[in-house]
Amino acid sequence: MTGTATSSWQAGTLLEDRYLLTEPAGRGGSATVWHARDERLGRMVAVKLLRTELLDDEAALNRLQVEAQALARLRHPNLADVYDYALVRHGSQLSAAYLVMELIDGAPLTRLLADHADLPWQQAARIGAQTADGLAAAHARGIVHRDIAPGNILLTAYGVKLIDFELCAPPGSAEYDPDGQLIGTPAYVSPERLDGRPVQPAADVYALGVLLYRMLAGRLPWRADSAVALMTAPRLRPPAPLPPVPGLPAPLAALVTACLAEQPQQRPTAAELADTLRTHTPEQIPALVPAASQGDDAPTHILPWRPTDPRRRRRHLAAAVAAAALAAAGAGWVMSTRADAPQVGPAPSPQAGAADCTAVYRLLSVGRGRYRAGLTVTNTADTPVSGPVAFAVPAKQRIDAAHGWTQHDGTATNDTVRALDAGKSTTMTVSGTYTGAHALPTTFTLAGRSCTPTLLSMSGSLLPLPTTGGATVATDPRPGIRTAPPSGRADDPAPPASASPPPQVSPSAVQPSSSPTSQDNGNGRAMASAQVESR
Repeated sequence: MTGTATSSWQAGTLLEDRYLLTEPAGRGGSATVWHARDERLGRMVAVKLLRTELLDDEAALNRLQVEAQALARLRHPNLADVYDYALVRHGSQLSAAYLVMELIDGAPLTRLLADHADLPWQQAARIGAQTADGLAAAHARGIVHRDIAPGNILLTAYGVKLIDFELCAPPGSAEYDPDGQLIGTPAYVSPERLDGRPVQPAADVYALGVLLYRMLAGRLPWRADSAVALMTAPRLRPPAPLPPVPGLPAPLAALVTACLAEQPQQRPTAAELADTLRTHTPEQIPALVPAASQGDDAPTHILPWRPTDPRRRRRHLAAAVAAAALAAAGAGWVMSTRADAPQVGPAPSPQAGAADCTAVYRLLSVGRGRYRAGLTVTNTADTPVSGPVAFAVPAKQRIDAAHGWTQHDGTATNDTVRALDAGKSTTMTVSGTYTGAHALPTTFTLAGRSCTPTLLSMSGSLLPLPTTGGATVATDPRPGIRTAPPSGRADDPAPPASASPPPQVSPSAVQPSSSPTSQDNGNGRAMASAQVESR
């Protein structure tokens, strides 16, 4: 390889005496996509280069390899082709990892949606049919895409190209990765994925159903103005009926509804979806390729996740998803603040047997005998609650008499919460001192009612709750180490996990990672800050 492998690849770098990098097509958190010239075959290609600081990250390397192998198995007009994949070594040191793909002359669907709130139904149906055709081919080869979203659908003069198979997996494999992360774009994640069920093709059909609804109605099937509401809504209420679309055949409207069925077995297959869409769509439709626009592509997020006992999944779903959203906020996510973003009302009443409140405790700083944390408590009962917030203080800790807190023996109490309506949250600051290893509290109450706890590290990642022992967190010797506090938004409900004694906590929780989504812009998972589509 000619040129130095730095975190910022430069035009003119020649990879392995073959691929000449000409200009970047997009940068992201884990990779950069370049326009390049294949000097051996004399053609232009797209080269996806893993960031050099991730070359010792086995998970990132594995995702790149999985994407290469998946694309190599697929040949279809609606799927991007892969030409090459390589790991470049200098001696024993890995200096580059890259994937060479077909260079597609097109624009992501997000640009078209940025220019037009909704699309002519014929155009939406044609995009859906071609995307479903590509999915059917992948499913037939035992590949589930797992990230069907507007940024991963390119519109060309010849039709749709489905790209970015980095997150693909075979049916039956685990939905969450070894680090306990659920990967996907929040608005398009199916209910069974949130439940942690094994990977299945029906999840792609669900995501395409959300996309079809978005193209036809100009908004998502669930109105929400926060990541929490966006992800929990499909589990708590049915999608809003598809609004009237002039000229839309009734079978297509019913098909979109079927794709959004909560149970995977009630959805059509990708092949059935493609056939139905094609049958009811005329041949002559408006051009697919959108005009250039300034709209940014909707990115993909990697959500911190912790699997739960299947018997308790329903009980803890809303809480775990809320924790993911709070973790995302701490990692620099940006919530959509469009003027037309709809508002959400009080959260529906919890499942039978669930706790009446949830508590999210996030460590903000720790070191030299002092710590600071944020605590968000949500009333998940269906009636207002009046009374104090309290928690059991871990041993060898003292809570500061500030922010409304008092401590008596082993209990800290805050009486500033006068009344909390159903579904509403309150966020408060906790600070204090500790001796020895720092431990996190795990027992919380609201007006004497036990709350389901969730613990977040300073990086915003979800921490496990153990069945016994204490949650000890290693301290940082540097004073004043801090991260951004929780958002404190009233619509950021706090989540659950499992109400049990304090956990053994790892201090080095995994930061949400990212990687590029498409050849043309590299946004997607590559973005360090991400918008949540809530239109």
